[in-house]
Amino acid sequence: MTTRSFFHLPPVRGLVVLSTAALMACDGVFDVEDPQAFGNDDLNNAVIVKNVADGAEGLLHQSYDDMVQISSLLSDELESTSTWIDWENISDGKLRADEATVGSFSLPQDQLLRSRYAAQEAADRIATVLGASANTSPLMVQVKWVDAFSDLSIGMAYCEGPLTQGGPRSPNTEFFKQAVTKLTAALTLANGLTNAADKTKWVNTITASRARANLFAGNYDAALTDALAVPAGFVKNAVYAEAAANQQSATGNQFHQNRNRSGGLRRLYHNRVLGSFNTATYTVGYLADWMDATKPDPRMAVNRKAGELGVNNRFAYFGISKYADRGADQALLTSREMNLIAAEAYMRRNDYTNMVAKLNPDRITNGLAAIPVPTTAAAAQAALLGERFAVLFVEGHRTLDLHRFNLVTSVMGAGRNTLLPLSRNEILASPSMKEGEGTCPRVS
Repeated sequence: MTTRSFFHLPPVRGLVVLSTAALMACDGVFDVEDPQAFGNDDLNNAVIVKNVADGAEGLLHQSYDDMVQISSLLSDELESTSTWIDWENISDGKLRADEATVGSFSLPQDQLLRSRYAAQEAADRIATVLGASANTSPLMVQVKWVDAFSDLSIGMAYCEGPLTQGGPRSPNTEFFKQAVTKLTAALTLANGLTNAADKTKWVNTITASRARANLFAGNYDAALTDALAVPAGFVKNAVYAEAAANQQSATGNQFHQNRNRSGGLRRLYHNRVLGSFNTATYTVGYLADWMDATKPDPRMAVNRKAGELGVNNRFAYFGISKYADRGADQALLTSREMNLIAAEAYMRRNDYTNMVAKLNPDRITNGLAAIPVPTTAAAAQAALLGERFAVLFVEGHRTLDLHRFNLVTSVMGAGRNTLLPLSRNEILASPSMKEGEGTCPRVS
């Protein structure tokens, strides 16, 4: 088996390292007379600064993909079928506050923090290079969004972290609040862009991000307003490639039989897979619709060869079809998620008619029966969570959904951590933290 090469590298804070690597392919940019004299100030260049901004976003893409991988293993979607102890511990929910080791659970948080700091450094550099025009540049909008979305992503998976570099522990709920503040400021900049295409792109991206942040912060009316403002068909993907290891999708690398078979559909749902499998070839099957167990839900496709086990030779293996290769893009934000956010906001108003009006279009598009208007709060919540599971299948949302609806015990059992703990690297590196101070994650 292979893993992404940076899994075992120490965390490195610093945009210069990232940006230099990202720019090497740009012909002529680094043609300098004395390469040894090239330093940090040389990045303050109007040509290079765009690559600096793109490098910060690229780091976010890689970081988010790793968060999705680890978060999905903690949820009821996937389980470890690998031989890695740290994956087993995540999958079994054994992690606790101030976990004594560093491993797969902690490095995505290190990387998300690094993408946040890279974006902040990029913003400073853009301001230096562009001067008075910096705040009307799409590059500034881009890195301000990366900064905010990094916070949002940390809050989705980790129970706590530092809100500022070197800062004390703060609960994940504070990350959502901070993300709302940052996204609101970024939206102001985006609305001031003069290029119509740039303005549309970033206004939609930031509004969708803020809809999610507002939802998780408990600002349901604001979340509804934002979600309704995002146009149908909107998609913002993290983009990957089959080239160098640091450009590949971890989900595609680990959750599909074409690669490592290190994580697959949790056994809890094996009996819900509809399909006919044989021992000769891989065949696609589908999890049953949550509302009708006789109907396959095409939004939750898995690959299976009859009798095949995961790498651990213990559990039957069902690969995740949406990540069929290491170049498979990862959804960051979509209008489909916005419909789910709007539906939840309506649910919390007890407006079940408008709730199902937002849930049903995606079902109908996928050949599934429309949801009737629920008559109880319990039925409404079941409908919402059934759709969130299907629409956002293995996209990094399920762990937080189980946590915020207090469903970990009923779905997965007692004694499990409900979110991931703070990275030990951050505890050891921060002047504001000490070992033994952790009070989360909550245990089911």
